[in-house]
Amino acid sequence: MTSFEWFLARKYFWAQRRSVTSGVIALFSALGVMLGSWLLIFVLSAINGFEGEVKRQLMGKDAHIEITRHQFTPFEGYDSLRQMVLREPGVVSAAPFVMAKTVIAHQKNQDGILVYGIDPALSRGVIGIPETVKRGVYNLDSMMDSTTGRSYPSILMGYALADRLAAFVGDKVFLADFSKATLMSGTFAPRVQPFIVAGIFESGMYQYDESMAYISIAAAQKLFDLPNQVTGIQARVTDPYQSPRIADALEEHLGFPYRAVDWQAKNYTLIKWMNYEKVLVSLALGIIILIAAFNIISSLVMAVNDKTREIGILRAMGATRRAILRIFVFEGMLIGLTGSLVGTALGLLSYWLQKHFGLIQLPGDVYFVTVLPVDLHWMDVVEVLFVTNFLCGIATLLPAFKAARQDPVEAIRHE
Repeated sequence: MTSFEWFLARKYFWAQRRSVTSGVIALFSALGVMLGSWLLIFVLSAINGFEGEVKRQLMGKDAHIEITRHQFTPFEGYDSLRQMVLREPGVVSAAPFVMAKTVIAHQKNQDGILVYGIDPALSRGVIGIPETVKRGVYNLDSMMDSTTGRSYPSILMGYALADRLAAFVGDKVFLADFSKATLMSGTFAPRVQPFIVAGIFESGMYQYDESMAYISIAAAQKLFDLPNQVTGIQARVTDPYQSPRIADALEEHLGFPYRAVDWQAKNYTLIKWMNYEKVLVSLALGIIILIAAFNIISSLVMAVNDKTREIGILRAMGATRRAILRIFVFEGMLIGLTGSLVGTALGLLSYWLQKHFGLIQLPGDVYFVTVLPVDLHWMDVVEVLFVTNFLCGIATLLPAFKAARQDPVEAIRHE
């Protein structure tokens, strides 16, 4: 019986095109479903692309795990702690660091920043800053000031921070530590240390580039008065997505007062926001499909009115109410299926064109990429197809029930 119902549904589907009003409504329904499916697949691939790019930047530029004491208390004996971290399965490299908030000044410009004191050699295998230096060189040794001929420790800073301070490679900047300021002549005098800008990096993450700088660990220990002390150990692991598990294992093995925080926990708000963004965009674009589903209701209601006498004849010939119901459900689902398949094909084509030709360009001074990144997840495609056709199927029930409830005698008399 189903083949008969499917046959009639196809006939009614194509016959409906000859009715101007119902045909236009059905056309707009299919176009709405097509547009919604197309945009959903392409926009979701763009969100996936941005999310993947951000995570790659975070995993590539920052340490995967940071081990510190509670309240960031400095500690000695960090070489033995580093060896313990390296013995943890999955950890490939580790390096000590000193981290502190400080004030940086250049000429009349000043700003508050987060400064890291690192071991230039050990940190190469832990953080990706050396590869991001765009101007100058990756050098944390002492450099000569061209104006005075004296040597000062060197510093690496983000491009956004350098622009804000109007600092260039070779310029002298000052870092000040107010945590242990001494009272002199009735005023508090901070510890101040001059540095020479050796390089300017561009990590791809604006919040890093505008607020971070790197100096040698020896210079940091001197500036912040931490002789033979550090504030933590940075570690890199083989699989960054396993970093939460490894961080938990490290925290358990090292015990109190040490704590291990992985890159996902450090950037929890950003990652959570990206997940919310995907859901919100899906809901917003899903409204297009929902409106198209309501149009399917209108289209089928008009089709039922047009076919009232034929419904009566079918019922008189022995067709059951369930058979009539299925005929109009199939007809409505044909509209949704046609629109969703065409929309999916267009979405996949748009993804392929962007992936291989980069048709959509982005301003490099605003975003950290110059081409819109896309990454297709086939599960997203399956979910779009399922949800779209499910909504269209639900939309067919009301007019289909109306057709199935028709009284055969009254339907045949219908004019």
